[in-house]
Amino acid sequence: MSRALKLTVGNKVGLIACSDGVKVENLTKVEELIRIMNSFGLEVVISNTLFRRNGYFSGSPKERAAELNLLFKNNEIRAIFDISGGDSANQILEYLDYDNIRLHPKPFFGMSDLSVILNALYTQSNAKSYHYQLMTLVSSDGAEQQAAFYRTFFQGHNDLYDFKYHWIRGNQMSGIVIGGNIRCFLKLAGTNYFPDPSNQILFLESLSGRANKIVSLFAQLQQVRTFDKCAGVILGSFTELERYNEFSIVEEYLKEISRIPIVKTNEIGHGSDSKCLIIGENITL
Repeated sequence: MSRALKLTVGNKVGLIACSDGVKVENLTKVEELIRIMNSFGLEVVISNTLFRRNGYFSGSPKERAAELNLLFKNNEIRAIFDISGGDSANQILEYLDYDNIRLHPKPFFGMSDLSVILNALYTQSNAKSYHYQLMTLVSSDGAEQQAAFYRTFFQGHNDLYDFKYHWIRGNQMSGIVIGGNIRCFLKLAGTNYFPDPSNQILFLESLSGRANKIVSLFAQLQQVRTFDKCAGVILGSFTELERYNEFSIVEEYLKEISRIPIVKTNEIGHGSDSKCLIIGENITL
């Protein structure tokens, strides 16, 4: 597994919200997160588009994109962490400076609605990005996540990269990882930001959605021929679906509409103990 990101004491990292802005009532959690990052020896640079201003947004689409472009252009910034989620990230895609990102790539972290940015960075800049939510460091599993974060990004271990899985079909798959949150990933369908799934490994997870909703999203992926082309599927956690014990419905549907290798992991998704998957990284399972 790639160890492209290695942090050291004194590094600067950026904090931004490119999807729905962070609610002001979560200020205490953000301050706690910054204290933890400072305790690692990191200097946190806070973007001007972090907290909500009016309604849902931390700024206009152009403002949010401009702030992200600035973090990419700033050579002192070692990594960028987006701690937002929601529905608004795809608004900024057309305003990102993909040429600069291609010439000066750096790790971008985010998940859920940030799936649109993770995949756009890959398709437009051939850049790797990290499906991971930094706020897990201040979650109910915060102590374990802090230890895993430090061991992974400061000491070069694979704590956040190694995940347990079991085979639903097949016993081997290899390719570049694309995907993320299934609902948000499908926002890219029909756009230039949607990655070509040919010989790629498609990762999918979801927070909300029972069987009828998730099956409909799988049907859309099948109708745009994604499952016909990809080399395999990694199914992460489907929080609501699994809470209602309906995962088997989706599993059977996927086996019915595809013939590709499939693995299931409970260690990547919206859980407070979630691990990290690199979009744009070539992996073999």
